[in-house]
Amino acid sequence: MTDIGRATAVLDAIAESQVPLTLTELAVRTGLPRSSVHRVVQALEREQYLVRSDEHPGYVLGPAVLKFGMNVHLRLLAANRTRLVALARAVNENVELAIFSGREVVVVDQIASPARLKGVTKVGKSFSLHASSIGLALLAQLPDARVAELLSAPLRRFTAGTVTDRDTVLVELDEVRRSQVAIDIEEHDVGICAVATGMTGPTGVPQAVAVVIPTTRFATKADTAVESLRQVNPLVDIDLAQDRCARRLGRSRFPGQYPAGR
Repeated sequence: MTDIGRATAVLDAIAESQVPLTLTELAVRTGLPRSSVHRVVQALEREQYLVRSDEHPGYVLGPAVLKFGMNVHLRLLAANRTRLVALARAVNENVELAIFSGREVVVVDQIASPARLKGVTKVGKSFSLHASSIGLALLAQLPDARVAELLSAPLRRFTAGTVTDRDTVLVELDEVRRSQVAIDIEEHDVGICAVATGMTGPTGVPQAVAVVIPTTRFATKADTAVESLRQVNPLVDIDLAQDRCARRLGRSRFPGQYPAGR
């Protein structure tokens, strides 16, 4: 692994952690020798990419990281805000923009429609890649080897609907690649469903856009939400994606063609 690779592994581990990480914890999470972690941390600390936590033993991200995050965030907003607003108006539901954050996905922008899902998701909230439509839409843009790497750890269960079998997730990713739409029916949060599609915007960063809908409205609005995603990804196969939604909901747009269920 290169020096850059070691540094990014350490930064990713700390960015994904909810608490400060010690050198030993970083070595475990990154798989790097503790001596290598120590050298990387010292270099990053000198440049203020990492700082020692005042509250608990270990390291957290430092102020030097902020300039990168702010720059990328502003560029993403400038490139996508108009399309997100138009999409939210078309479906009258919340719309979210997300990108990779290490082994997770993070919401970087949200357009909230009036009286729709207030406070359910906030900008900066992270989701697991396997248990969210935005995560699956991002994974579908990657080569198989990278997907296998990102899904190498045990897959966490969030709800009764979470898919934790890796092979089943990979089959689902094939479906996402064919239709260009990922579907989440209460896989991360009870009462919340979503459809998402991937895209690579002007910044060159893989992105995902999701329409987020309460479960109580999803059956009646899924088809419209899928159609709306064509606004941000012209490759969306509307018929195939709508059929997949129907199958997941246990109904068929073409009676007798599909069995009920997943």
